[in-house]
Amino acid sequence: MFSRPQEKLLRYLGRFPESLEKAWDVPRELSLPGLSEAMGVVRSGLNQPLNFLESKGFILVRVAHVIGGGTRRRQVYHITQQGRAWLSEHPAEEVLGGEAVIASTKIIGREDELMNLERALLDEHTMIVGGLSGIGKTTLVRALMERPPFASRPLHWADVNELSDVKSILAAWFPEDKDRLSDREAQRERANYGDACFVLDDLHTLSSRHSDDVLSLLSYLKEHKRTVVVIGRYPLTLELDWKKTQLTSLEPEEAMHMLGEHLGDKERLSISQALGGHPMALKLYSEGDPLPEAGSDIQTFVQETMLNPLDSEEVSTLDHLILNPSPLPVDDLPRSAMIGALDDHALLRWASQQEKVEVQHLVRNVRRAMLSDDELNLLHEASIEHWNSYEDIPKYAVLSLYHQLALDRDNMVASMDTQFERLVPTQDGAMAVIFNRAIEQKPGDEELHYWAGKIALHRNEKERVKSHAEAVTSLPLRHDLLYQLALLEGNEAEAQRLLEAQLNDGSEIGSSRLLLSAAVQHLDDRVFDQPSSDQSDDIESLLARIELPEDPRFRSPMTVSITMIQHGLALLTGNHQQANELIEVLESLSSIQDPLLLQLNFKTYLAFNPDATIEDLHERAQRAMEAQTSPFHRAIIGLALTERLFPRDTLEARTCFDGLPHPDSLMVSGATAHRYAARWWYLRGQLYAEEARMAMRESAHRFRQAGCHKAARAVAQRLHRLL
Repeated sequence: MFSRPQEKLLRYLGRFPESLEKAWDVPRELSLPGLSEAMGVVRSGLNQPLNFLESKGFILVRVAHVIGGGTRRRQVYHITQQGRAWLSEHPAEEVLGGEAVIASTKIIGREDELMNLERALLDEHTMIVGGLSGIGKTTLVRALMERPPFASRPLHWADVNELSDVKSILAAWFPEDKDRLSDREAQRERANYGDACFVLDDLHTLSSRHSDDVLSLLSYLKEHKRTVVVIGRYPLTLELDWKKTQLTSLEPEEAMHMLGEHLGDKERLSISQALGGHPMALKLYSEGDPLPEAGSDIQTFVQETMLNPLDSEEVSTLDHLILNPSPLPVDDLPRSAMIGALDDHALLRWASQQEKVEVQHLVRNVRRAMLSDDELNLLHEASIEHWNSYEDIPKYAVLSLYHQLALDRDNMVASMDTQFERLVPTQDGAMAVIFNRAIEQKPGDEELHYWAGKIALHRNEKERVKSHAEAVTSLPLRHDLLYQLALLEGNEAEAQRLLEAQLNDGSEIGSSRLLLSAAVQHLDDRVFDQPSSDQSDDIESLLARIELPEDPRFRSPMTVSITMIQHGLALLTGNHQQANELIEVLESLSSIQDPLLLQLNFKTYLAFNPDATIEDLHERAQRAMEAQTSPFHRAIIGLALTERLFPRDTLEARTCFDGLPHPDSLMVSGATAHRYAARWWYLRGQLYAEEARMAMRESAHRFRQAGCHKAARAVAQRLHRLL
């Protein structure tokens, strides 16, 4: 009764629930672009089978909102009750002799490449699949991963972009993880867990800033015989000595099958030959489009045939998308209402389960080349204005910096003082790329080198810090980088020398802040369940050197900070009387309900009441947390409670730990953030034995980043016992 394309469409639509027929939001898979991708044919090739099925009452067409497809409503397709009845009467096995009606990933004309790639990957474990944009690299690898023996193993897929680094790749490979590991060994430990397949798509877009780290991770996976496929255009950013598969255009006799079967073979072959068997060109083609002249290349076809039919609003939307460095959520994009129109023209590429979108790379590259520098600058200006409206969201604030860099805006560096602490905790990889590119444009700009060095410090990239410090001539800025580097390396003598240099050169307020920071670093250089060395003399010596400024705006908070450090010292030395006296001093300046005082009272109670009941501890912790004004200060109290509960009641400690904020969710940076993260990871390693090695590596790494090397060594010793 049905032709093969008609039956395949009907069976595909039969997979979706009846409830969608009246739903306001429907998945993109029921729109024409979704059907085209599922069937493996061009959009116009579906017109005849869809019209036939509708005319016979087996499907219905309506207008609905497509999820992730912009705000405008679009045509979608549903199977009717008559269609469902036919499917129940004609099982797929009966009609097609057991052949699968629709493969998850439809490939045409790549059977030999697929078999060769499968054999090579089984032998080599690693493989590079290369070729031009739109040639079918991603489709081929997806089809491979759906075949035995790979289909039975977990698949970890990451799409690389200009701002990617190892952390973002791991986040894509393991989206279920809340963890963003910083330690290289911990990252490897995570990636090497279980028998899985790993794919890195668009590797050619990777910035050289992160190429060494990504190469190291891939080499590690290869050494451990993990199955890894990288996809990209040549030349790749990385020099991988892996076996390669180079994809070329399809033979016209094969590529013609991407066109609708209602066309005659002669016409389909003619179209396929005119488009050179290029899969993306065929996907973009619609019946009636003029074909390129003999000798024209694919770029000319895209420029003259595919982009010319777009109206002015569609072209404007396309232009605002081509400068994005990575796929982005539809609802956050400029002119998002027009996304559906571009999707109907097959100009978009979807990622992250259809949640994020970017322009097809072939189309993007062609369109960029068509625009003048002035036109590109206007688009960058518009992008800055758009992403500045999202300035409270770090990932979009970084996009604003990205476009400011493209315009060579000087105020980008001037604004880093206010933005650095907010952006670095979650966007350090992207910021590293942005500043690396800025330095390539202005290699002599010492402010750029200073901030690039600060980013490298956060990322524990010691050699990069040294390189940037050498380019900084301003002694205060240079000493700041080198002092933080000495702390990172655990070089106490050099750190002390550079601290003295900064104290001699700095202002009264700056010097006092440095001394306070150094005192806190000494105070927190310990692990809660292991004996710590007595550093009270060093801490007291640092505090004694602080000269409080006369200005009350600075004097009052510094006085409070000194008192807090002294209180922490009293807890460490077991001086209950002094701890209480210090709290009384603060009470005289504030009230007993002050959040800070409640926090200090709770810590005092923890230190001097070893027999307190768990219920009492919880009650006091809850009271102190409710008074705090920031998530970070609430987290600190919860962390202290969890440390106290372990190992007294491991189950209760786990419950408390699971309620703590993940370090990456707290908008704090610098040593404060590293110390919290170090303690959090250490507890995780203690509470979850199966993750202990990874967690201890990350804890030691974070302690080192905070300059707490005695604590880092204590954690490393525990790790060595695990190994």
